[in-house]
Amino acid sequence: MPIANIKAKLVSLANQPGNDNSITKRLEVLSAGFKSTPTIIARDLQIEGILTSKGVIEIEGGVKGTINGSSVILREESFVEGTIIADSLSIRGKFEGKIKAKYLSILSRAHVNGEIEYECLSVEDGADIDGQFRKCSVSS
Repeated sequence: MPIANIKAKLVSLANQPGNDNSITKRLEVLSAGFKSTPTIIARDLQIEGILTSKGVIEIEGGVKGTINGSSVILREESFVEGTIIADSLSIRGKFEGKIKAKYLSILSRAHVNGEIEYECLSVEDGADIDGQFRKCSVSS
């Protein structure tokens, strides 16, 4: 199914009666990343520096530095040390540093250590978190 069709279906689901406005906002942020091909940092790749993208950044390898993106996904094998600034951030891997995210999902296999600023947060059972949380309006 083409990306355009997926985006249209997501938006139509979000606009159905009974769905609250936060779901619609989240889908808009996530679907904004579909405009370009995702950037994937492979499992065997280690990067040091600054990554910036208006699309999706998926990380399976290691990054030391700053990541600034619309949608950032840390896979189970990933390790990131530094700062992440994103509209949408999903963490399954290991992270140490500072996070600023509008929508933050910390999944069950995640290990997070640091300062976390978020607008909307979800945490699954089993996540390992040691950090300082602050709810605020985040602009990236």
